[in-house]
Amino acid sequence: MITEQSQRNLEIAFHKAVRANLVREPSDVCDIVPAVIGPVSGCSVEKLVLITLSTFVFRLVMIFRIAETQATVAYYTQVGTAQTLEDVFAEVANMCGGSLSRALSIGFPHLAMSTPRSVSSQCIAFVNEMKPQYVASYRITINEAVQLQATLCLCGAAPVDVADSAVSTEAHEAVGELEMF
Repeated sequence: MITEQSQRNLEIAFHKAVRANLVREPSDVCDIVPAVIGPVSGCSVEKLVLITLSTFVFRLVMIFRIAETQATVAYYTQVGTAQTLEDVFAEVANMCGGSLSRALSIGFPHLAMSTPRSVSSQCIAFVNEMKPQYVASYRITINEAVQLQATLCLCGAAPVDVADSAVSTEAHEAVGELEMF
């Protein structure tokens, strides 16, 4: 239901969204490599943050698995604020989802995006219960210290064709615009 070319285009669009939104500074190094769904690190405190992009044709669930390591907390939160890693990362995931949504909306104009949801890290074991047509998981490392995992889970009701225009560098990327639902 999703061609190999569409899978590649989705992966490219996702990688662009990650590199544009998960790093705090443009000079930060962000490595993204394929991974098997599993724990991020030896850290026992992990959170899942979910964002769903959906249209009449498909539902794409982006699952970010974050470990509350000292490096990750220090990278995303500011000293002296009451913000938790979970709160800050929910906004970061929201921006990443918005970026991917804008890229995909070129081919799917009626695309909706959920607000970020936090769920237990044990929920990752149930990804296959959604009966996805496509699942891809990535290990994301920022500045060789911050480690995250992201999983894309696409469930389609019809054939999904992610057009080459979704990954084009010439496509206009609108940012900072207020979206009304």
